[in-house]
Parts: sequence; C-alpha cells; structure tokens
Amino acid sequence: MSARTGRGVSRRVRVRGWLRTESPLHVGGLSDSLGGALLQGPTAPLPIAFDGLGRLYVPGTSLAGVLRSWSRGAGPESAALARLWGNIVEGSGEGRASRVIVADALVTSDHRLDEHGLPTSPLDPALLEFRPSVGIDRVTGAAAQEILHGRAVVPAGCFVRLEIDVESGTDAEAESDEAWMGVLLDALQAGEIRVGAATSRGFGTVRLLDDPLDIVADRLDSPEGLLAVLRDDPARRRSPASLRETATPDLPSRREVLEVRVAWRPLAPVMVRGTSNGLVVGTLPLTTRVGRRHLTLALPGASLKGALRAHAELVEHTARGPDAASAQTSPSGSAADHSAAFRAQLDRLPAVRALFGAARDDTPDRRMGALRAEECTAEVTIPESLWRTVTGGDEPPRGDSADDGEEERASLPEAVLDRLEDHGIAKADHVALDRWTGGAADGRLFGVLEPHAVEWEPIRLTVDLTRLGDDRDPALALLLLTLRDLAAARIPLGALVNRGFGDIEVTEVTLTGGRWPEPASLDDVLGGSSASEIGRAWTDYLEQEV
Repeated sequence: MSARTGRGVSRRVRVRGWLRTESPLHVGGLSDSLGGALLQGPTAPLPIAFDGLGRLYVPGTSLAGVLRSWSRGAGPESAALARLWGNIVEGSGEGRASRVIVADALVTSDHRLDEHGLPTSPLDPALLEFRPSVGIDRVTGAAAQEILHGRAVVPAGCFVRLEIDVESGTDAEAESDEAWMGVLLDALQAGEIRVGAATSRGFGTVRLLDDPLDIVADRLDSPEGLLAVLRDDPARRRSPASLRETATPDLPSRREVLEVRVAWRPLAPVMVRGTSNGLVVGTLPLTTRVGRRHLTLALPGASLKGALRAHAELVEHTARGPDAASAQTSPSGSAADHSAAFRAQLDRLPAVRALFGAARDDTPDRRMGALRAEECTAEVTIPESLWRTVTGGDEPPRGDSADDGEEERASLPEAVLDRLEDHGIAKADHVALDRWTGGAADGRLFGVLEPHAVEWEPIRLTVDLTRLGDDRDPALALLLLTLRDLAAARIPLGALVNRGFGDIEVTEVTLTGGRWPEPASLDDVLGGSSASEIGRAWTDYLEQEV
C-alpha cells in the first residue's frame, strides 16, 4: 500500500455562529458585480461586495485576513501562528496552506437558518446606507478638488454568518488550536476585531452573538469519532470557556491602545448633511437605521476625524510659527494640481500624519493613522414612517392654495412638524437677499431640518499606541492639545459651522490606557506628572524641521 499523501487531520474544531454589525460595514467589491448595478452612475459610491447570486457578503479572505492580523497582535508572527495560518518561505518555493478554513459570510437581516443550515434572509440591497466623505482645503476652506467620494455600507443591526474550521494533525497541535479558538471567540464577543474597510472611521465593528453559537470538537482518526460526527453526538458540543481549558495559546503580546471618551451636548444644531434632499425640506440631517422601523441621527467617524485633524494641523502650525503656516498655498492650474497640493498639505506634519494617517502613496513612511473615531449617534429614535413623510418617500406633501388659486410652495403638515418637534427637530427656512433690490433673491429660498434639541451619545476615540512607535509622545502631546481645545469649545462639529451650527459644550473627557491604566480625566492628565515628559517630547519634536 502506498503512503497517504496530503495533510493528515486527526481532530477538528468547527464554529458556526453570527456576527452582529455594531457600526456601518463596508467590504469592497467589483463595480460590475451582480447587485452592484443598483449603485452605478457618475456619483456612485465605492462598490460593496456581492456574491455570484447578487447577495451581500463578506468574502472569507477578508474575514481570514482580519482574524490573522488580530492573532499577530503587537509582535511578529510566531512559528506556531505561521503553522496555523500557513506561510511561504521566500526564495525557496516552500510553504504550507492554512489550517484555518473561513467560509464566505452572507450578510442577512436576521439569524434564521433553513433545514440545510443556510441563511434564509439575505439583506435587501435597498437597505444599504451611504456615507459621504469630502476633503476641506486648508487654504480656501472649500471642498478640495477631486477629494469627494462615498461608500455604500451595511447598516448597524444586521448579521454576518460566521463559519470557521480548524484542522489539527496531532493531539498537541489540537490542544493549542482549541485554546486559540477560545481566545478568538472571546475577542469577537467583546467586539475587539474589526471587519472590512475604513475601520479608522468607525466602520466594521462586529460582535459575536452568544446565542445561537454552535461549537463542536471532532476526532477524525478513529471509527468512534467518525460515528459521533455522523450521529451528531451531543458530547461533541463545546463552549468558548471549555476550549480555553485545554492549553495556553502561543499568542504575541496584544496591541496597546488608549481609549478616549468625550461626553458632550450641543449648544446649537449639530448635524451632517444627509445624502439626499427631501421634496419639501432641502437639507436633511444624515440618519442611520436603528432596528427595523426606526432611525436616528448620525455623525460619521470621518466627519469627527476630519474636524479633529484640521484642528490638530492648526495647533502644530501655530506651535511652529508663521514660517510653517506660510508654506501652504493654493496652486493655480488643473484640478489634479489642486488635488496634489491638498494631499501635500495633509502630509507635511509628521505628528499629524502619525495620528491621522498619510494621504499620498509616495510618502516614504505611509501608514494607517493611529487614531480611530467611532460613528456618533443621537439618543433620539425616529419612526421610519415619519421620516418617509419628511423625505417624500411615501408621496409628496400637498401644499395649500392661495385665494386667487395660485399654488403656493409645498409645506409639511402641522401634525408632522409637531411630531418632529417632539423629537427635538424643527424645520427652519433660510433665504438669500438680493444685493440690488434688498428683497428675497429669486430661487434662493431653502429649508433645513435642524436638530436643535437632540441629545447625543459620547464621542469615542481609540489610539493605537503600538502603531505610533517612536512618535508616541509627540503624537500624544498633539492629541492632548486638540482634546483641550475641544473641551474649550474651540472645535465645531458637523456641517454649516459657518452659519451658526456645530457649537458644543464638552462636559467630560476621560482617557483610559497607556500611561493611564485607570480612567483619568483630561484635567488630571494635563496637570499630572506624565504631562511634563510628554511636553518635553513635544518641544524636542517642534525643533525638528518638516
């Protein structure tokens, strides 16, 4: 008898469960994929992934990539992890395939399965949301040339099917694999692993549901073990805690993070423009889905991160003096020249680049920014039926008619306005005045739906201290100065900030992690002993030329 070829498998751990999206999720796909045609056009957002049947999904390669990255932690990949995930020996042509098998994951509206164990409710592409992103030129204060894009995203509250197998060749290998799987499931249940793109802008937060969660451990090297698989023996069932009891996983040290929580309240309407205009109200706030029948207002992580980055640049330019600021000029020429100049503006300052990331591909130390801004949502929930009336999703509101029979401009019914007021939102009309006649300019009357009495959740920021590396102290100093100005109400948030919007009052800033293992207020941090060391690093940094 010839020797058996291929990889020997004696034991297997199989996990079947559901990830719930806690924030918007975007996994890129091909623009001409099935289902993607729903999102085509000159202003189409970055396409999202659809499978061959036109269903929204997360490719197994994307899931495997983020799981492997989490396993690697802060250090280089260990030999044990290389044997688990597979490796290639450069220059030799040798290597091995991964022992972790991650299936493509359908995105669904609930976690029901059919008799074959397949999801029954793929998410309707019509429920996708849109997140815009625009760069603001630091010289002109207007939208930067060629820096406008958007993403189609899966909203929070949806489900992603998770199916993972780990195959082991020996008992010792199996014990280590089971322990690794137990720690991995704990991290997924805690929401520590992000999925998809734009995670630094608050996307991709997922959390593993405790129930339904099916974990089985099989022996495939004996008749008894194979029969147990065929009979679906209940003794095969395991829990994450029981997996961790087998051994201690050989994982590198975890990444060091600093978490920032900013409690605040608006002093003026705070909003980001919605992606479409209503039939009656021209400017609507951006909303996101909360459950199946309700919506709430949203401040995208990209908007928050952009406001903080712009102010951090102002802080560093101010600290460096007029020579650094005078280097910023607005070029003349094509849109491409303006776009290149804008990217150069973003990448001039090393501390800003370390915190927020680089914008150009040709930057020598290009890397992802260490700061992540989560999407901030309002505490109010708005019935979807009410919002459809406002946006004209059901039918256009009917306007009143004047006595002479001339039709006046359409308006929202008083009952709808009263319901909006109950949610802290009011319609305000704005008009531009003609400089010659002194009267209302023709065609310049527009309405804004203003959230004037809406409470918001805290702003949540996370800084990957491990990624900062040698730039840690200067970047922390810049972050603390930016947070100080945010607490002093010097940074407006959202849109229309030049028209009275965006003013806020910060009630508390709390930092946890790094030098502050226990929660510490911003005032205590700025007045503590660690501030002196960070301040010296900041002074030394400012003496370097950029």
